[in-house]
Amino acid sequence: MIEQNLRQTKVIKSFEGPALVIGENENLFDQEVDVFRLVYSKDKVGEISSFIQAVKKQKTRVPHPSIMLDISNWIQASIDSVEEGRALNFGETVTASPEGKGGDIQIKSRIWDKLFKKGSRVYLGNGIIALKVDSIAKDKVSLVVEQPGQVYKGMDVIVPDTRDESLREAVELKDLTALLKLGVEYLIIPGVWSPTIVNKFKAELVKEYGDRSPWLFAKIDSELAYKNLQDVISVTDGVLISRREMSLSLNPATIPMITKEIFQEAIDNAKVVVTASEMLASMRHNVMPTRAEVSDAANAVIDGTDSVVISEEVANGRFGSEAVEVMHRIIKDIEGKKNSVGLNWIRSAPVVENEMDAIAYQAFKTAERLKSKAIVCITVSGNTALKLASFRGDIPVIAATFSEAVQRRLAIVRGVESLLIENDPNLDDVLPQVNDRLVRGSWLKPGDSIVFVSITVSSVGRESSNLFTVQTLY
Repeated sequence: MIEQNLRQTKVIKSFEGPALVIGENENLFDQEVDVFRLVYSKDKVGEISSFIQAVKKQKTRVPHPSIMLDISNWIQASIDSVEEGRALNFGETVTASPEGKGGDIQIKSRIWDKLFKKGSRVYLGNGIIALKVDSIAKDKVSLVVEQPGQVYKGMDVIVPDTRDESLREAVELKDLTALLKLGVEYLIIPGVWSPTIVNKFKAELVKEYGDRSPWLFAKIDSELAYKNLQDVISVTDGVLISRREMSLSLNPATIPMITKEIFQEAIDNAKVVVTASEMLASMRHNVMPTRAEVSDAANAVIDGTDSVVISEEVANGRFGSEAVEVMHRIIKDIEGKKNSVGLNWIRSAPVVENEMDAIAYQAFKTAERLKSKAIVCITVSGNTALKLASFRGDIPVIAATFSEAVQRRLAIVRGVESLLIENDPNLDDVLPQVNDRLVRGSWLKPGDSIVFVSITVSSVGRESSNLFTVQTLY
């Protein structure tokens, strides 16, 4: 059953570390979550495996929730031991040492000798706390607190000046085999990967998993990843913007405009764009978000994001369920103001470079002019749905596909609902079958006007088609 979705923007909920264990009283599957983001680490494969299996088996409020596996996570160091409840005050000097070596804060890192540099800034928890390196000894570093806050065990430690991508722990395809076989719809990869590396990785995925291969999203989380954007976006299926991490290596004041630039680049290329970092951050401890946090989430929707990420700190905190509900209310409120709130940037008509561009755009404009109830497309891999969604219109897009894997992948795309056709009929039989399925299994009813789109790129066979047509359901 395809219900008329009251929100276009999709919601992603993150899980990492201990949160990957689903407790007996977990109300996870009662929440309206479109995608579950699981942060990969080699020592958590068992927990991630159990999590994926639980999602695939459960009946959730979202018909086809999908799995996003983040293999881009890279931590220089983390806090191994600290006094419980310790607060760092402005101007205070604290000492950091390797694990087991004493000091106010003990830090776990495989690159301790290369971690600190005199005069560099050190960020805890991706910027929640900021310190500056005052002096360095063999097993002791003195740090001056510049931005105070409460420190706790497990906090990430980031030193942008010494961040070396060559030291990132490599994740190879063989490490992921057990998880990918269970069904993973998206992989988040480092945004610093070159097109050559991405294409090689993608080829290995396709060879092993065929049309079940996950979509690849580049994580834009640093100045280097941002500079690599145009190269990597051409060979991936989308981007995940980690604004908090970007602000550690770029001027924080520039992040809002850089984010809009990335949005524009992704949408112009019909790629998925996901917005992450500090969404409703205060709800980790409070039942209500701040006004600034509500504005931040609302602006991501206005900017045209496909999905928003509720981070693991919030999603799995005391008010994780409430955070999901608040995010839904923000999305529905902004999207409901269609006459007064448009996209937060001026966009000219897209450049028409090929048959897909021409047919999809004219189908979209026709649906707008005729005030059609939906745009219905046949999509084999998801590309036609992505192209139609990239126009960021108000008319729902229903993607009819013959693949359950494609149906699950489309769960992350703004404004798109999917319809699984279990057999692949001849072209002449597609529309009657879609008509029947929509009338029997969706909010659409006989007499409703739809625009039907079928685009086959680079196919010259009998079943190829490049067309759109206006239809009245019967």
